[in-house]
Amino acid sequence: MINVSIGMLGVALQDGDTPATQPTIKHGLTGGGLVNPERTIEQKAVACGLRANAANGAYVSEVNMGVDFETLAYADSLALYCLAAMGNIVSTPVEGKSGYHKHVITLGSVLPLLTFWGQIGDTAQQTVHKVDGCKIDTLGLTFEGNAPLDISVTAAGVDPTLFQSWGDVVNPSCFDGYFVPTGGDFKIDTASQTPVDVTVTQGSFEMSNSLEAKRAAGQVVPTILAEGKLTTSVNMTVVPDDFALMRKCLTGAADGTKVSSKIVYGSALWKFTHSADANCTLEVAFTNVPWNFEMPEVDPEGNAAEVEFSADDIGIDSADGTPVTVTIINKVESYITE
Repeated sequence: MINVSIGMLGVALQDGDTPATQPTIKHGLTGGGLVNPERTIEQKAVACGLRANAANGAYVSEVNMGVDFETLAYADSLALYCLAAMGNIVSTPVEGKSGYHKHVITLGSVLPLLTFWGQIGDTAQQTVHKVDGCKIDTLGLTFEGNAPLDISVTAAGVDPTLFQSWGDVVNPSCFDGYFVPTGGDFKIDTASQTPVDVTVTQGSFEMSNSLEAKRAAGQVVPTILAEGKLTTSVNMTVVPDDFALMRKCLTGAADGTKVSSKIVYGSALWKFTHSADANCTLEVAFTNVPWNFEMPEVDPEGNAAEVEFSADDIGIDSADGTPVTVTIINKVESYITE
């Protein structure tokens, strides 16, 4: 029996193209396929005197090494995944809090490579698969109510080693707590870069690097994983006190009466607390957000309106800009080896 209730993920930042030999972080999972080799089998059509192809016409056209999983927002791994999705990090000690470090993650030009290990089932059956040379394709974050923050990741790699066992002694961070919205702070403004407090019931955002696999002739696994432009989408569901946010979004002014023909840019700020360590924090700041929304509708059986504000692609306003800034305080000194 393969017991799918048993699972674990390991990850390490590579030193350039050199694969990592063991995980630096291991953590729990809430779902996903983990390290998932996907073969594409094709058939070369050959007329051979019968109404069927010759059996030897089948071949493997490509093998894609996908990585996909859902997990909680563990303080150590989330910073690594944000770095791998965005490309730039600055880490500094937190003044007055010995052992804690602040990591500010923003848009970078080059994505770092990761090595992943994924376990499904009892390790006595050698159920750990490893894949090197991975890049993050998508990273998503979702919160609602007081439920723990949900993280989803998809990635792609180039060099798998299958059916192994854990060879390390890294302790998993499953038992160290995770980020939660409880006691957090959630703000939005639809026409300025200074978000304000509102009643937010849920929110989500996703970053996508639009990875594309390139193969050399004669190779079934990818030779190159090429990232495209980073696109960042964001959604927030708000219970507004009045029409102020909607009015500013449509007209560009608090007292506007005409729909603006220009895009009005707003902002948002999310602050999360940690379930086990009050010194660990997570902030996600969005700037230059081209918010859009739909007006609430009349409902004879309804009550307080909920309005979903969304933006499909947040841009930047300068050469050193970033569509989103993720700031995490945790106990990891640095993610980059100088």
